Amino acid sequence: MSHSGPVDAATPHIAVAPFFLDTAGGRIFAVHHAPPDAHGHVLCVPGFNEEMNRCRSMLTLQARALAAAGLGTLLIDLHGTGDSEGDFVDGRWDRWQDNIGAAAAWLDARGGCVALLGVRLGVMLASEWMHAHPDGGRALVAWQPVADGKQYLTQFLRMRIAANMDRTDIPKETTSSMREQMAQGVPVEVGGYEIHPQLAQAIDARQLATLAPPGGTRVAWLEQRTPASDVPSPAGERVIAAWRAAQVAVDVIPFEGQAFWQLHERSLALDALDATAGWVRKAGGRP
Repeated sequence: MSHSGPVDAATPHIAVAPFFLDTAGGRIFAVHHAPPDAHGHVLCVPGFNEEMNRCRSMLTLQARALAAAGLGTLLIDLHGTGDSEGDFVDGRWDRWQDNIGAAAAWLDARGGCVALLGVRLGVMLASEWMHAHPDGGRALVAWQPVADGKQYLTQFLRMRIAANMDRTDIPKETTSSMREQMAQGVPVEVGGYEIHPQLAQAIDARQLATLAPPGGTRVAWLEQRTPASDVPSPAGERVIAAWRAAQVAVDVIPFEGQAFWQLHERSLALDALDATAGWVRKAGGRP
């Protein structure tokens, strides 16, 4: 499925530069999409495990759409993921926070990082980093945010249970038994991803409602609209209420399209691409 339409027609020539960015914890892989005379840049914070790979096409197309608004885009692989240094078991929440900081600083030296775009768990990472660095004056675009870290990790661990359901040669597991294993300092492998206990504990402890960006931050909150659910979801409503109470300006933007972060085959939600580009363009690329 390809993206075609007014955004593509208006997209200028884009210089696409893959490179390795030095960070305190090692080099991370990055791809910079830069239109001519970019007046700012958007930093994309990817999703967790396989959701990162499923969203690559969407983020590449989003970079093209943002180029039409005169914005560059930096796509990064966090430490231990994708083509960055380290293995997935080396992933740590604090190290990923440092990766975001290094990427934002790189963009600030090249015209400014005016916004972060987080995908799923990447919204938590991005908003926490912004919460800890309140002087940047950046906007936040949140794609299908994860609201509850513990619930999200539980869903991730259940993938291992489902994969082993028909095996009779190994003991039956539960999410509780896997958490007990990690509490003893032993990583757990799920679908080819070996998660370190420290990372699991960090995800378990995160609630998006408590990680509001700085007061005054402009946020585009994008959730998929389906026949069976309202937008925002009840979990999303709770986060948005908490953020608005913290003086964060949240625009809720429902989008039509496929659940691109879930599906194994390449899938797109063109409505989300256009909505994101339109929101950023309306904001002039700056919060």
